[in-house]
Amino acid sequence: EYMVDSLEAAAVGWGVPDLFLGTIIIPIVGNAAEHAAAIIFAVKNKMELAVGIAVGSSIQIAIFCVPLLVVTAWALGIELSLNFQPFETGVLLVTVMLVGFTILNGESSWLIGAMLIVAYCSLAAAFFVHKDPPGLPRPPSLPPSYTYDSR
Repeated sequence: EYMVDSLEAAAVGWGVPDLFLGTIIIPIVGNAAEHAAAIIFAVKNKMELAVGIAVGSSIQIAIFCVPLLVVTAWALGIELSLNFQPFETGVLLVTVMLVGFTILNGESSWLIGAMLIVAYCSLAAAFFVHKDPPGLPRPPSLPPSYTYDSR
């Protein structure tokens, strides 16, 4: 709860969307050691290990951590769902397809690396300027008896 409060305060103070901070900045800072290890292995030409570190971390979060957090939040009566808005769903689809096509043949080059960096910067810019349209429905709330009240 402290991190979420500080994230919201930072977003307001810096004039940066909280979606950008939560999806771009926090993962970079939080996984700095993994990123450094992947870069070191890539420089040593151990690409299989470097890609395994980079992709394995994302798979671990998507398949294990996020569903575990949703179930834990449900058990504690805290509202949390996997009901993403169309923008986030589209970004997830594009990134999964891009990574899948990138590692499909098992070879890499500087051009593929440059393409991935440009794609990441493009998605970061998209998250920075994105605002949900006002007509989109928000994820449904839990019944009042299940909501978390911090008072």
